[in-house]
Amino acid sequence: MDSHIPALFVILGGKIGLHAMRHHARGLGLDLREWRIVQVLGSDGRSTIFAIADRIAMDRGGTSRSVARLEKRGLVTRQDDPADRRRSYVELTDEGWAVHDEIARFALAREERLLRDFSAADSARLRRYLSALVAEADAMIAEGWSP
Repeated sequence: MDSHIPALFVILGGKIGLHAMRHHARGLGLDLREWRIVQVLGSDGRSTIFAIADRIAMDRGGTSRSVARLEKRGLVTRQDDPADRRRSYVELTDEGWAVHDEIARFALAREERLLRDFSAADSARLRRYLSALVAEADAMIAEGWSP
């Protein structure tokens, strides 16, 4: 597992999520999924629950329940799509934006810490490589690819 790239991504993602939960999300009264949903809505703007679930790579049912908790806290609003009653749009409230701004500050500072030993060129290269791998993983999912 120490050299298998997908395993290293899982380990890194798990550790980053654990760090976010222990040192930030809990203090905001959020679980990790809620923390990520607020990040996505702040980055992408108004979105559907399905799109949010796909963006954070989590199941739709759990994402819908998390959105309901965020709505109850007044951090998001949900509006049904009149053209498709199965779909609703979610967006941050003013209070949600304030929480997002705090999350963004934490996330950017953490990224800076993670990359502190990388040159600017290495950081840019890493972003390109990771973006390419995400795109390829999306293609594998869409294609139903299996070895």
